[in-house]
Amino acid sequence: MIPILSGNVASAIGGAYEVANSCRFNDGDSAYMNKTFGTPTNADIWTFSCWVKRSAIGTSYFDIFDAYTDSNNYAQISFHPDNYLFYYDYQGGAVKASLSTNRLFRDTSAWLNIVIATDTTQSTAANRIKLYVNGTQYTWDNATTYPDQNQDTFINKASTAHYIGTYSAGNYFDGYLAETVFIDGSQLAASSFGEFDEDSPRIWKPKNVSGLTFGTNGFYLDFEDSSNLGNDANGGTDFTENNLAATDQTTDTPTNNFATFNPLVKGNVATTLLLLHLLRLANGVKLVRILQVVVLKQFRHLRLVRVVVVGVVVKG
Repeated sequence: MIPILSGNVASAIGGAYEVANSCRFNDGDSAYMNKTFGTPTNADIWTFSCWVKRSAIGTSYFDIFDAYTDSNNYAQISFHPDNYLFYYDYQGGAVKASLSTNRLFRDTSAWLNIVIATDTTQSTAANRIKLYVNGTQYTWDNATTYPDQNQDTFINKASTAHYIGTYSAGNYFDGYLAETVFIDGSQLAASSFGEFDEDSPRIWKPKNVSGLTFGTNGFYLDFEDSSNLGNDANGGTDFTENNLAATDQTTDTPTNNFATFNPLVKGNVATTLLLLHLLRLANGVKLVRILQVVVLKQFRHLRLVRVVVVGVVVKG
């Protein structure tokens, strides 16, 4: 990938805290991580937070974080093929929770912070599973089946396999994950994982989570050890990596966002060719020919194409 400093993605602006690495999950490789949870600090209360950058949209279920035993007992946090986000908890062949958004998540060029904060002891149903997107609480507004009060969720269930990037053997996530955190025993707000930029208050950026109380099953995946991408930086039991290699560690992060082609942006082929000409003048023929090949290969199935670049192109 040609590195481009993007100026059109809010999460690209860094702050005092810098995220060094992310992990790339390629669904074509069937890449995922797994480990079995122990007895939880609290089976009813937990928070999951991660930074996500999608690489594919609208073709499959793309699971982020799941717990799975069999087809009658599982829970998943996932992107639907229609590109909305959902949480589903299914135990003993019965639906315990089914929540989803009308909002669609189709931007493959930006990092997104998702926080799901759970406390089923709450008397108000809507407070039992809260969703935050880029620092702002979002009300589940599509499916709205909340768990019963004091319902044990399948996520954070003792002696149960938990997965990053799949449900067990399918629905493989395609994209990048960073700052992936699970808190056992606390329902936390998004402010525990990020903050709005002081100078640009609409920009949500990561913050250091190392001081949080993680609980028995809590974990923190920072993906900084390329030889052990499933390393729990909090000191707990590591995740087992499956079909992941050291080369799946990347420096495309929420504080160092690499530009990518967005299939939702459409325009004129002439616009693309003009851009390539301008890049040729700035950076040399060889670099532009490489970019031109990438453009033609990635978009040969589209009749209309526009590539928009904002920022500084770095030779490399």
